[in-house]
Amino acid sequence: MNRFLSKWTSVCALVLLGLVAQPRGVASADVFPDHNVRIVVPAAAGGALDLISRILAQKASEILKQQVFVDNRPGANWIIGMDMVARSAPDGYTLLFVASSGITINPYVFANMPLDPLHDLRPVVAATNTPYVLLANTSLPVRSVGEFIAYARDHAGKMNHASNSSSTMLVSELFKTRANLSYTDINYKGASQAMNDTMAGATQFCFVDLGSGSTAIQGGLLKPLGLTSASAYQLAPNIPSIAETGLPGFAVESRTLLFAPAKTPDDIVGKLNQAFQAALDSPDVRDRLRSMGQVALAEPRDATMAALEAEAAQWKRLIRERDIHFDQ
Repeated sequence: MNRFLSKWTSVCALVLLGLVAQPRGVASADVFPDHNVRIVVPAAAGGALDLISRILAQKASEILKQQVFVDNRPGANWIIGMDMVARSAPDGYTLLFVASSGITINPYVFANMPLDPLHDLRPVVAATNTPYVLLANTSLPVRSVGEFIAYARDHAGKMNHASNSSSTMLVSELFKTRANLSYTDINYKGASQAMNDTMAGATQFCFVDLGSGSTAIQGGLLKPLGLTSASAYQLAPNIPSIAETGLPGFAVESRTLLFAPAKTPDDIVGKLNQAFQAALDSPDVRDRLRSMGQVALAEPRDATMAALEAEAAQWKRLIRERDIHFDQ
């Protein structure tokens, strides 16, 4: 009798453990989120990254029925905000919104990075993408990428490029390498300063993201020669790609992405992915993003990770070949 009771007690204990333990994971996903969700943007307010994050946060708040708010944490080339999220609790309530360059360039150009982005963070959703555009001073006697390359070769060492970020500097380095050019990079604190000096003639050309360059293009203040997209870009069909008109295979795009800490459970990441993808699919969000030169993305998370790994491999190879290092 005692053996029977003992066995029955053990069985009951196992059943109770199962009833308590198993629903716990399910319940956490079912009730998520039950309070505010924070999106850390590692850049100052007012820039493209910040504006895109706020558009998505507003729509995601409606979908998740909890406030999703933006917390700007600029500094150290985005590294402060990135590391903050990587070290936060993996519960889905602290997320990171960042451009792909923070993930695929920063680890190779800045010494003593406190995190490994591809290992310490996991993608929730790929939000937008936009190419860079090669803009030239209007007095430059060129009308195409091919003519620009020929002109730059004839004026080797005499031309200046206006860089405004680690990503545009590397786009320039890739262009310089592929086209076999020699010119000087001058670094500026932002796209507007880089474009202003290019308009003034202090520099002859610059690479900026299409959204930043759209006003100068529309106003005829700078001459758009080519996009860094692999082929024609739907938001700028009148500007050819560099790959099509001068350098076959040349392709670089800037993506914005939402990340969670690496150990965030799959069910929580899945729920966040559904909510933010629904936000990206809404017509009003797409229209607002298009007005910024950004195209909303829709791709599986495994495809996003594969794209990031391929991008990181390209930049890592170039950075090592050119021995590039930046100061934080």
